[in-house]
Amino acid sequence: MLTSFLAVTLLLSLQTQSSAIDTTVVFRPTRYDLDMKVDIPNKELVATARITLTNATSAPIRNGSFLLYRLMRVTDVRDGVGRPIAFTQPVVEFADHATLQVRQVNVALPRPLAAGESTVVRIGYRGALLGYSETGMLYVRDRIDSAYTLLRMDAFAYPVAGVPSHAVNRRVDLPIYDYDARITVPEGFTVANGGQLIGTKANSGWTTFEYRNLKPAWRMDFGVARFGVKQAGSVRVFYLPEDSAGAARLFDVMNRTLDTYTRWFGPLSTSSQFSLIEIPDWWGSQADVTSILQAAAAFENPRRQYELYHELSHLWNVTETDRPPVRWNEGLAMFLQDLTTDSLESRATTDSSADRVAAWLSARLKNDSSLGKVRMMDYGRMQMNDYSYSVGALMFYTLYKLMGHDAFSRLIAADYQRYHTAGGSADDFVRLAKQFSPVPVDQVFRDWLYSTRWTELVATTTGHTLPGHYEAASRTTTSLAKRLPSNRRLSLSCALRCPEW
Repeated sequence: MLTSFLAVTLLLSLQTQSSAIDTTVVFRPTRYDLDMKVDIPNKELVATARITLTNATSAPIRNGSFLLYRLMRVTDVRDGVGRPIAFTQPVVEFADHATLQVRQVNVALPRPLAAGESTVVRIGYRGALLGYSETGMLYVRDRIDSAYTLLRMDAFAYPVAGVPSHAVNRRVDLPIYDYDARITVPEGFTVANGGQLIGTKANSGWTTFEYRNLKPAWRMDFGVARFGVKQAGSVRVFYLPEDSAGAARLFDVMNRTLDTYTRWFGPLSTSSQFSLIEIPDWWGSQADVTSILQAAAAFENPRRQYELYHELSHLWNVTETDRPPVRWNEGLAMFLQDLTTDSLESRATTDSSADRVAAWLSARLKNDSSLGKVRMMDYGRMQMNDYSYSVGALMFYTLYKLMGHDAFSRLIAADYQRYHTAGGSADDFVRLAKQFSPVPVDQVFRDWLYSTRWTELVATTTGHTLPGHYEAASRTTTSLAKRLPSNRRLSLSCALRCPEW
């Protein structure tokens, strides 16, 4: 009776304190131990996630919130030694994305967890997975299906510490954790993951694949299909049988691209196996620290290899410390995919791509007034990160043309070398750019990152002429500085070095 009374009390506490839970993310995952059975014939996932959590706040906490796919249902929650933990699991909509529904698993620890302490929560759950494309997240088509099964963070196929609010979750640093995952699938299917394959075990028509992360991870992705596998050295490709020829081509392209980026930007901090995992078209290519989910189009059409260039370039990105993230690195990746196309495929695309992006943005300005009001530095806060790809691409195109290939490459290399461990901000990158650029680039960042002045340029000029605008402005400024008295030169110099953004 006492146990029942305590459980009811904790459940009531969770309900009455829901407003507090919804305002902060208090747990930080440091380890996942996953056991998943992918029951493809019944289109169901049966799983247990054993999560090691740390109190990342400065005060004791007792309640935590996890997000799970809306059609999954938690069967039980226990602590590290198997004792039941009280929980609720309502299906709720995101506060800032009304069509996005998740199952919010609110747990109440038996005792408060002190600041800096760790504990283990084991969540058992099961259910169907049908994606989120109806919410506007068109690429999240994850499902359990004999043709292709995909399990990843984007669809909350495993419990993710967080609350149903994009704005709140983005204010928190990405989790960094280790994982050990045992994924059981029907015989004949293969599980693809970017981690180290520890081994496989067959039992009564089922096969269990065990993977362990190679580097500290911030997400886990698992593809399940009748994959073929091509591997040599540090590169591994999981491909669908019908795309074997494309897989051989991409295997070579992957090695050439990594060699090119290493030549341009220097070696990665640690060398280890890297995996390319084919996914169906329109399911959203993505990169994590040791793998890329690559849409089938790149396997089928050599003209779509730029998607692979894009994702591989992210390996030289640093973790953004801006909160919420600006995601300016996506703009860099968009530009680098064109630059790499020029280099590896011997065809000129950077100028024509700049023209195309500028024309598209010029058209968008007529339909989206927010572009003229919100600077790129605030895209994360205003949930406008989709524009970081296009606006950022033009900013980096202009920067590259002004600096030249060698100086630009040294800049990207220095940013990676200096900040890959602790992370860096947009401001950090700007400071480095000013150090490495042989020409003034202050105005580029004023216009494209710290204000919306770029909108005036794309509305009146073509993309490939943007660098010329800044070269002309630089010549005018230099000429003016030479004509000014010495006391006026000092104030002009300060204005150029210390913009009031």
